[in-house]
Amino acid sequence: MNILTLTGVRGGEGTTTVAGMLGDALHALGQRVLLVDLNASDLLRLHFGVPHRDGHGWAAAGFPFDWRQQAFEPAPGLALVPFGRAAVEDAGMPPLLHGDDFWLRALAGLAGDFDWVLFDCPAYPGRQARALRFRSTLDVLVAQPDAAAHVLLAQIGLGAASHLLINDFEPSWPLACDVVLDWRHHYGPRVLPQAIRRDACLSEALACKQPVTRYRPDAAASRAARVLAQWCLLS
Repeated sequence: MNILTLTGVRGGEGTTTVAGMLGDALHALGQRVLLVDLNASDLLRLHFGVPHRDGHGWAAAGFPFDWRQQAFEPAPGLALVPFGRAAVEDAGMPPLLHGDDFWLRALAGLAGDFDWVLFDCPAYPGRQARALRFRSTLDVLVAQPDAAAHVLLAQIGLGAASHLLINDFEPSWPLACDVVLDWRHHYGPRVLPQAIRRDACLSEALACKQPVTRYRPDAAASRAARVLAQWCLLS
């Protein structure tokens, strides 16, 4: 079983959107996929039509092995476990839970059911899920090629075992091209070969509560997701 952790260099990098469409692309290639939202914003559910006020989520489970009672199955072989913000708020607790211990214990019983587990992790600076990242098969940092992300990545650094995924890339913007060139120069093969270009279909897909790979399979972002899924299988 492969574990893929996805983290944004900051909030708003599109990490949750990437998690949804990449998980769906892996599933389309015949992989059994579990998507887990570790963000208290609890937005990954929206990409698969689960209402935000629905109370299901791993944070609502009493024990790690109860996560299946909190899961949804958008398609056979594709499962989603939301964070469960509504249940936490209804219980009067702040949604600042850490998922490392919960999921490290739960992972022990998943190998027979899934080929991939994708974790949508909280962004920097409070980059949680360190234990999960250490355990992961692939650890991916998501960044948009702009000046702020460039500075933040220089401060944070890219872990020796981590990869960088460039998201929301607009090749007609000179600054974006310069940032990408600099990242490829500094990080070499650890920059994923397929960048995700800026694509209005991503916002439209979320409005329709679907990953873009289902909403518009012919969109540029959908093609990029399929390339990235193939890369994951070959890595």
